[in-house]
Amino acid sequence: MAENFEEYIKNLDEFAKSALVETFNIGASHAATALSQMTGKEVDVSVPNLRIVAIKTVPEVVGEDVKVAVYIKLGKDFSSHAFFIADYDDALKMFDMMIGNPPGTTKDMDEMVKSSFMEMGNILISAFANALSEFLGITIEQSPPNLAIDFLPAILDVALADIGKYCDYTIILETKITISGVEFEEHFLLFPKPEDMKRILEKLMGGLV
Repeated sequence: MAENFEEYIKNLDEFAKSALVETFNIGASHAATALSQMTGKEVDVSVPNLRIVAIKTVPEVVGEDVKVAVYIKLGKDFSSHAFFIADYDDALKMFDMMIGNPPGTTKDMDEMVKSSFMEMGNILISAFANALSEFLGITIEQSPPNLAIDFLPAILDVALADIGKYCDYTIILETKITISGVEFEEHFLLFPKPEDMKRILEKLMGGLV
């Protein structure tokens, strides 16, 4: 049974992917509005692309250097581990942009930078989860956000220990964030429980639930 779910996610067709991308872009536009209100800056967020990749290749795809990640566990009708992941230097530059400093001013990840980045990641992941739940009429519970600064395998450890039992694939949403005209290309990772993902996709595509 688990194998069928894995095959389903691994072989997701273009139509299903584009339906998901469209839904996540609704979330992205909500996140952009919330971030603009929070910072007083012009913020744009979009999801240009979605990829299904083998979990073992994620560091290769996202980058092997130290990352800053916000992690939220999703539950109820959609069990998933959700991560917003940024390059370390990008996280510092985003903080500068949000508070109106020239990019490159902030050199270290102090408590203020951590808290600001965690809030940003929380807004993004929540907006994506809310877009899915509103669009599909389902309940998605969210844990409080956690922040991690480490190499990717260590950051993803908690998700791999859980989801690795069911599936060797994950969903990567390429996430483009523009703050006051400066563009950042980061990643949003979803490690869904395969049967929940299948149910959600069938609902999204108007299939039988």
